[in-house]
Amino acid sequence: MKKNIQIFSILTMLITGLIGCSAMQNDKEVYKGEKLNIAVVGKTPEINEKESTINFKKLSLKDIKKIDLKSYDAVIITKPYLSKAANEEYKDTYLNGYIPFFFVESEASVLPFVDNSLTYKQYADRVQDTQSYMVGVLSNPDKDGYKVWKYDYPIKNNKFDRNNVKGIYSKAFKTIEKLKKEKRS
Repeated sequence: MKKNIQIFSILTMLITGLIGCSAMQNDKEVYKGEKLNIAVVGKTPEINEKESTINFKKLSLKDIKKIDLKSYDAVIITKPYLSKAANEEYKDTYLNGYIPFFFVESEASVLPFVDNSLTYKQYADRVQDTQSYMVGVLSNPDKDGYKVWKYDYPIKNNKFDRNNVKGIYSKAFKTIEKLKKEKRS
């Protein structure tokens, strides 16, 4: 019963995230906020921002279980690592961390990272999310539940522009900064 409530909560948050995230994004959007320290599992993304604004630190997937999460503002896990990142051994890291985790090109949304009743592939086959470039999750260990974000590919000429993703990172950086500021207050 509790698992069904969790899945229902996740789906509700995903729908809310869909409404809140505009599909009209462009490559020219640039994050101009405070400096962010972001851990990356996989290839460092190409972004519009300068290194003085965004500091990426490459980590292995195994490193995220033992890093000091207070040293980072977020963690990005790229597509080649999603299947392994969905293993049960990492679930507590996502659900007990105080920073957001972003999953790039997850066809299964955040479901396999917060619920291990199915594998990543099984969730991907069910969800088949091909319009989102990146999804994020932030747990709230002091309360029940978590926040979810979904950043869709921009639309150009009524089609998804899968090559134009730099603006998506800029939107995610704005979310990360907002969460960082909320944590300080």
